[in-house]
Amino acid sequence: MKGEQTLQKLYRIRRSRDYDRTWREGQRYHTTHFVVIVNSGREHSRLGITISRKVGNAVCRNQLKRWIRELFRTHRKQFSQLLDISIIAKRQAGQLSHLQLDRELLIIFARLETDDYV
Repeated sequence: MKGEQTLQKLYRIRRSRDYDRTWREGQRYHTTHFVVIVNSGREHSRLGITISRKVGNAVCRNQLKRWIRELFRTHRKQFSQLLDISIIAKRQAGQLSHLQLDRELLIIFARLETDDYV
């Protein structure tokens, strides 16, 4: 079934005001290739992705977005709180393999489970 493999719209940050609120009020986590900004969510845990053209060509950027959405989709139920998560790729992120991306973001996801965002 197609719906099982996609991240539904209700799990995505789609409005600019929601991004602004997350960036303004959220807590930042820095890794080598990403900045992850986390804020308390409303109804569902949601994901927003920002990848600039400096990261790579369209194929590279879209591949990174697919990998990040898939990681979030498979791990969002483990969060103990409702969170808005905005992931910003740094310039070097285009050189990551799928496994490297997963390892780097799973470290942050593990920290999110223990931190409090109320």
